[in-house]
Amino acid sequence: MNEQNSAIISEFGLIGSNKSVLTANKFLSAYVEDKFYKELESFAKTNTGKDILQFTHNGKYLQAKSYVGIIRTSNGCILEIVPKTSKEESVNDSKQVFMKLLQLLYKLPNYKNIDSANFERLSDINIFEIFIIMFLDEVGLIIKKGIKSDYIDTQDNLFYLKGKLLMNEQIKRNSVHKERFFVEYDDYNQNRAENRLIKSTLHLLFNISRDFKNQKRIRQYLEHLNWVEKSQSIDNDIRQIKMGRGMNHYNNALIWAKVFLKKESFSSFSGDTIAFAILYPMEKLWECFVEWYLNKQYQSFIIESQSSGMVFVKNLFGVRPDFLIKKNNKVLCVADAKWKLINQESDFSQSDFYQLFTYKHIFFGTSSLEDFGETNLRIYYPKTTEYLDEEKEFNFFNNNGIISIIPLDIKQELIKS
Repeated sequence: MNEQNSAIISEFGLIGSNKSVLTANKFLSAYVEDKFYKELESFAKTNTGKDILQFTHNGKYLQAKSYVGIIRTSNGCILEIVPKTSKEESVNDSKQVFMKLLQLLYKLPNYKNIDSANFERLSDINIFEIFIIMFLDEVGLIIKKGIKSDYIDTQDNLFYLKGKLLMNEQIKRNSVHKERFFVEYDDYNQNRAENRLIKSTLHLLFNISRDFKNQKRIRQYLEHLNWVEKSQSIDNDIRQIKMGRGMNHYNNALIWAKVFLKKESFSSFSGDTIAFAILYPMEKLWECFVEWYLNKQYQSFIIESQSSGMVFVKNLFGVRPDFLIKKNNKVLCVADAKWKLINQESDFSQSDFYQLFTYKHIFFGTSSLEDFGETNLRIYYPKTTEYLDEEKEFNFFNNNGIISIIPLDIKQELIKS
């Protein structure tokens, strides 16, 4: 694809049709042709688009909000939005972090294609094509381990009696053709719901992909599914999925199939100027990462994420912390995860600290806190080199408790895994 038809920006980066956009703020920004910009501009004016892109600098540019992923316009232009982790991170680093976060989100394996050693070959491929690679790797695994068959409920008009004769259809269709039998029977073949969904996904991606290697693999895999029909009802086939014995190697491919066919990312958008978009709010991906980190760090404890919460004001307000760390059904620590780059003390949000103060009184009351070995009230932020490069502690008024601010190096933690 022509360079002018694709662009990469980071969260909070700018996009514009004037080259001054490249130095207009500190985030990764991009200059694009006017036709591309106008499509994005129209999208930003829609109810869904305004959650992704906002006008800035007196309407001169568009600025990305806290969503990451890909947008393809009706004219085939592609905008990639990658996570903003620090000034030192390259685009490839950000893409790699994003892919690994998706692995955690969907509980997918650690793909060899996007490990550090092999990621360079994907550096020129856009995020959507990497999604396709991840799906095709899973389809390849299915073909290698065996495409599963099942007994399929089949209706047909045969020259011989087989299974159950359907009298109403027999009268309607064969009143003249007495030699035929309209029957219903079970046929053992590959045309099961799981295979139909995978074939439908391959057809969809063949029409969307612009990468020659991906298109070639899709053609090869479709040949293996020659006896499988395309899905006539995506929703119905999803309901018919049976992940029983011997079907484990289908699991990851079906996760991706639902992402593509149903746009089952956290958010999917379309509009008059947008062909499709698969986007994820970084706040949700960060929470997913922190949950993974806590489970790895505290294996002997129970980590509850997004619990049912507690009543704050009866019949009016409740509180629901991101994480509770528990043992023997007792809360030992309450924590929130905040996707925000803290480059100076003033970047902290007062409301975040108010939340922790509320948690203290609701979950721990006035009783002495059991020794957890660490502080019992925490906020996890991404690590920054400017200010938040190590853990910090803040006291409530009258020394009525401590809040720990814990920075996590998202890339380092994921690579260590």
